[in-house]
Amino acid sequence: MVKKNQVLLIVFVIIFTLLSLRLMQLQLAQYSKYSSLAVENAAKTVPERAPRGIIYDRFGKVIVENRPVFSVRVLPYVLAAKSEIERDRILSKLESLLGEKIDIKVSATEPLVVKNNVPLKIAIQIEEKKQELPGVVVTSRPVRLYPFENLASHLLGFVGEIEAKELKTMRREGYRMGDIVGKDGVERIYDKLIRGRDGGKKVEVDVKGTPIRIIESIDPESGADMRLTIDLEMQKVAEAALRPYKEGAVVVMNVKTGEILALASYPNFDPNVFADPFSNWKWKNVERGNHPFMNRALGIYPPGSIFKVITLIAALEEGKAKPDEVMNCPGYYRVLNRYAKCWLEGGHGPVTVKEGLTWSCDIVFYELGKRLGPDLIAKYAKKFGLGSYSGIDLPQEKMGSVPTSKWKKKYLKEPWYAGDSINYGIGQGFLQVTPLQMAVLYASIATGRIVKPYVVDEIKDKKGKILYESTIEILDDIPVSKENLKIVREALFDVIDRATGVAVRFSGVPAAGKTGTAENPGKAHAWFICYAPFDNPEIVIASFVAHGEHGDRASAYVARDILKWYKEHRLARKVEVKPYAGQYIWHGSRKVPYHTLRRPAPYRTVPGPAPYRTVPGPAAAVSPKEKKNTEE
Repeated sequence: MVKKNQVLLIVFVIIFTLLSLRLMQLQLAQYSKYSSLAVENAAKTVPERAPRGIIYDRFGKVIVENRPVFSVRVLPYVLAAKSEIERDRILSKLESLLGEKIDIKVSATEPLVVKNNVPLKIAIQIEEKKQELPGVVVTSRPVRLYPFENLASHLLGFVGEIEAKELKTMRREGYRMGDIVGKDGVERIYDKLIRGRDGGKKVEVDVKGTPIRIIESIDPESGADMRLTIDLEMQKVAEAALRPYKEGAVVVMNVKTGEILALASYPNFDPNVFADPFSNWKWKNVERGNHPFMNRALGIYPPGSIFKVITLIAALEEGKAKPDEVMNCPGYYRVLNRYAKCWLEGGHGPVTVKEGLTWSCDIVFYELGKRLGPDLIAKYAKKFGLGSYSGIDLPQEKMGSVPTSKWKKKYLKEPWYAGDSINYGIGQGFLQVTPLQMAVLYASIATGRIVKPYVVDEIKDKKGKILYESTIEILDDIPVSKENLKIVREALFDVIDRATGVAVRFSGVPAAGKTGTAENPGKAHAWFICYAPFDNPEIVIASFVAHGEHGDRASAYVARDILKWYKEHRLARKVEVKPYAGQYIWHGSRKVPYHTLRRPAPYRTVPGPAPYRTVPGPAAAVSPKEKKNTEE
């Protein structure tokens, strides 16, 4: 019996010792850890959202800011301590101020939101009657405000509450459920710098959830401010010029630095719709037809004739043609049994290769495309940055497509045909580019150097510390000799001086550029690219109008309006355009007025297997599958 008691005593001593050691560990070694956990369990965190940084244009004009949004909340635990008569009086008073019925559960332990987006006037009235409304509080939170609504919406982007799939990858960077984050544009790319750091109050509560004291208070830290390269007034002009058309894009860029001065895409949207997560009902009012959230300035399209500069540069550099080589344009071009038309139905007549670029003669570029083949054309297109990202600090950018014979074999399982080469020569077929890529390309022709485009100039915190600063980045020199570059520049100048781009001539700024009409299902796309002033270029304008049909009209008018405004408001030096001598084509040393060539050529019926149709000139069969060129 004594032995049994001794065993029990030993067991008891061991258990007591272990419990004592554990108690010492909890009370002494891990006191700080469990003390903080106890406080956390007895505390509630009331977050206070930080305002995002202000966004300015290049001249310091505010483009994006914040506005306070007021909410009315009821503290149930305060009302629960009141008599039923007093509760009814408080709620009745609040209902009369808000102008609507209130239905709440007094038994709730968390503050209840009675109404969001309360007008400032009503918020002030409730605050003034605070003593009469115990348990009723007015809170405010910053909400993004885009004062110009749809203006530059694709560039600026919009904000919204973080989604679960975003949180999976962003949680490690300090993001939490309920955070407001950038969803597109610069709001998304630079979100970490401009979002700020939320603050709040940690409040100790009793078992009923009633606040006892404030344990900790952290002030929210505003996000850093951003200055863009965008010229707000020029952006307005670009969007106004583009607005009459249902779909299109405009890019205006400084040719020497790569600064984007204006970037517009249409249709667009109002980012204010998404700024407040409590106002998602506004989404119902968004016109979602025709993809308004797609940034067409970074989307891909067939370039058409604006690509002919690449074809000509490749032919000159590779010795496949000379600038003074004469080719006859009867209005059609034969490849085996196929006849492809020139956009000028009666033909341009005998023109040099250089004149072929000025007047965008398809026959000249069919021949050059055939001589070069796909791989040489692709070689020069890629050297000018096509088929790759430009590196602009915006989302949604597409790479485009620069096909080669291997590309077609790999993806289409077909060999490269001669007909593919002539299409390639005029910027059709499998080729895809973005308006931004073409702006960078023509800027490089203007300066001889390829620059990286960008939209954010600088980001500073509230103390003036620079967190981000842009730098001019020269990516490469263009692969063109000085002699050949001079020829191309002169031809592009003549496009606007006396050929298809004369509409832009009337802006009053001497410029060089190219019209383009790109075949597409339905109506053709219209392009116009130019840089100006010609003698010392400052800006390049890429204008694209989807289904605009003719580059010498819709898209050229957009560029004309922008250039005219630029001359009146931004061009520091005086420029002059020489007197207009009309549109004409050089046939050797003979100046031929354009209007004399616009007449259709005589038609004749071509015998042969159906389906065939009548075509201009000598016997020439055209199958329905052929590309149908339209007037530039």
